[in-house]
Amino acid sequence: MSNTVTELDRPVPLYMQVVRQLRAQIASGELTDGDRLPSQREMMARWHISMQTASKVIGAMKTEGIAVPSVGRDTIVAPGAAARIAAAAEGTAHAPAAPLPAPGASVTSADAGKTAAPAHVAEILGIPTGRRALRRHETRSGDGKEASITTFWYPPAIADRAPRLADSQALAAGTVAYITETTGIRATRIQEEHDAAVADDDSAAVLGVEPGSPVLITRTRYYTTDGKLIEYAESITPGGQGHTRTFSVTGS
Repeated sequence: MSNTVTELDRPVPLYMQVVRQLRAQIASGELTDGDRLPSQREMMARWHISMQTASKVIGAMKTEGIAVPSVGRDTIVAPGAAARIAAAAEGTAHAPAAPLPAPGASVTSADAGKTAAPAHVAEILGIPTGRRALRRHETRSGDGKEASITTFWYPPAIADRAPRLADSQALAAGTVAYITETTGIRATRIQEEHDAAVADDDSAAVLGVEPGSPVLITRTRYYTTDGKLIEYAESITPGGQGHTRTFSVTGS
């Protein structure tokens, strides 16, 4: 096993990059069933990541069913891991991965709780209008100013299985990555809609712009391969501010 230091692309969640690299080694046959995976300390040295991040790598691979604990404290490649990776790749061959946050952006505030879903949200979630659903609200900043406001909504099946979505604190790897890590449910299709609009009094106050200023509204839906909704998000970004969306494409 190589002991060289491997560079990582910082805007992408670090633990997911490591998972992808190890997953690629399994898919290529470099790592096979029963082979020992790097220990947390070995991951820290090789990828220059923290112990917490290394622990998330192992947890994510176990969630995917491609790693299992062995006798002692080692983690090994699970039996049939390569076949599972191939099957997952087949299901996502034409689907983009979840969009990554713009470099430098960070969550500055978050709050969550159940509230009555507006009619258009209830229709998207597949629940009756007015029924309470989990709503999460995050504000992101970048370059010393507020960059975006995002409101997330979750169907009951996801909210029940991913309890930290209801916490009023940031999720280090993002909401979709947390859902995948916790439930094993993965987004394989993303639908985005963009509208030009003007800032109302509330959004203007948060974003530090004048009411009526131009803003971009982005509505994003994350679906599984079989068409089940994982997350619906509405983001507001001020006009005249650079907004980068980076997508990873898997398969051919």
